[in-house]
This record gives sequence, structure tokens and C-alpha cells, in this order.
Amino acid sequence: MKDEVSYVAALIGVVLMAQGYYWADPLASIFVATVIALGGLYLFKDNVHYLVGRAPSKQFMEKVEITAKSVKGVLGVHDLKAEYVGPNVVHIGFHIEVAKGTPIEEADRIAEEVKERASRETGCQHCVIHVDPVSNSTKQNSRR
Repeated sequence: MKDEVSYVAALIGVVLMAQGYYWADPLASIFVATVIALGGLYLFKDNVHYLVGRAPSKQFMEKVEITAKSVKGVLGVHDLKAEYVGPNVVHIGFHIEVAKGTPIEEADRIAEEVKERASRETGCQHCVIHVDPVSNSTKQNSRR
């Protein structure tokens, strides 16, 4: 719509200029520039929260944590960070804790299952999961 309005204003400016109204050209130019500036401000307003990394709701974050902890072998979750990187596109990164001595293949399987569940349950498109080995005594001491 704004393109059509701009074209009409430019056309009117050209027609009036041809008839000797020399003020019509700068006036039409100012009008078209205003339409473009308003369109830019509207786009900026709609997308500024993606540019600054708006965080999802607390309920979303809690759902991610609960989903991760529901996977067998996950002892805990920490350093959970998430941000919108586009319209309805969320990037999540967090650490999961697994028992110390867990074979790397098993830890990788657990991380992949957490990633798959988190993506399915929350709609997260980009999940980065780090695996941290912890001993049970360390986990109990951190709870105190």
C-alpha cells in the first residue's frame, strides 16, 4: 500500500511540475521520504526485540528444565539461557549433569534425547546442550 501511495505522490509531483508548479517536486519528495521513514520505523518496532535478544517467558524456561530433567540419566540442569532469534524461533543453550564415569557414548545419547525432547515439547528450533559429569556427593553438597 505504501508503494502505491508513494507512486501516486511522485506522479502528482511530476504532473504539477510540468504545469509550472515548481514547489510540487520537493513537496512530493518530502511526502515519499516520510512514507519510507514511517515504514522503516514500523519494521524496527516489530523486530527490535529480536535484535536485542528477547528472552522467552519464565513458564517456557521452566518447561525446558522440567523436560530436560525428565530424561533418564540427567541429574540436573544449569546455566539455562534462551533468546528469540526470529519470529517464534528460539535458541536455547544449557548444561545437563550426568553421573561421573558415564561413558561418552551414553552421555551423548542422553544429550541427544534431551535435545529431541526439548525441541518437541517446547518448539525450540536451536538447542545447544553441554554435558557435565558430576559425582553424587558433589550434587548433594550443591543442594545444601
